[in-house]
Amino acid sequence: MSTTAPEKHVSKRGCLKSRRSRIVLAVVIFIVVLAAVIPPVVVTTLRKKNSMGPKSKVFVPLYVYPAPGAWTPLEEVISAHPDVNFTVVINPGSGPGPNALPDANYTREVPNLASHANVRLLGYVHTTYATRNVSLVRKDIETYAAWPSASSNPDLAVRGIFFDETPQQYSPHSLAYLQNLTDLTKGLNGFGPDPFVMHNPGAVPDSRYLPTADSTVVFEETYTTFQERHGARLLTAIPESNRTQLCAVIHSVPSTVDGSKLRGLVKQVRSVADEVFITHLSSDYYASFGTKWAEFVSLMAA
Repeated sequence: MSTTAPEKHVSKRGCLKSRRSRIVLAVVIFIVVLAAVIPPVVVTTLRKKNSMGPKSKVFVPLYVYPAPGAWTPLEEVISAHPDVNFTVVINPGSGPGPNALPDANYTREVPNLASHANVRLLGYVHTTYATRNVSLVRKDIETYAAWPSASSNPDLAVRGIFFDETPQQYSPHSLAYLQNLTDLTKGLNGFGPDPFVMHNPGAVPDSRYLPTADSTVVFEETYTTFQERHGARLLTAIPESNRTQLCAVIHSVPSTVDGSKLRGLVKQVRSVADEVFITHLSSDYYASFGTKWAEFVSLMAA
């Protein structure tokens, strides 16, 4: 009896040690597995979240007359994507129009757009490549700025000016012309606390013009032309610039560019421009919304 009891006791202790060893081994294996598996999962998740690159604003040349319901496709995507910022250009009559206020449809719809926190409205003004009489340009700017007071409605307002037909080739006169208009716009109270200035030469301008605007449309052409000019490399080659200063407009995208191909195009343009407009329409592309409009905005939200 005295020899068997200790042997039984040792056996139990050995069993406990064996169980503890198995538990420790299982924990070690589990940790190793986690170390091997979790990082790729995390990396994959991050890649999915960031797979479209930097966020960009949706640029919208809204030359659609605001008859009842005409702006609904825009309002729907604005509401559906509160995390996407929209820069929207309105153009009542090749500018603000001849009167102190636009017509009743504009006075009804502009405040609706302006009420969205993710929308920046700009008023259209053309400069005819810095040759238009500067007094007429100044009058257009001041008319937009006076909308809130003239209407007694603070929501009937734009937050800056979109200058169309700005020059591409450099001249001291043109530089002074544009700087003068920027200074005027930035100094008017009617545009809110942070007036925004945008230029549209429609092509890559002399880089000396870039500081006179907050954003510049450096490409406004067809999809085919974008491809022929080596796509995003065209924009990255602009001297003394960065993507936050640039806007790209691509129209006439072939219908075959959809799904993953459209996703790739949006990703490519987002990588080089902070404001982007892409449409499959090949005519009236600023006066209507194409069938891929909602898909484009969804990709901009990704």
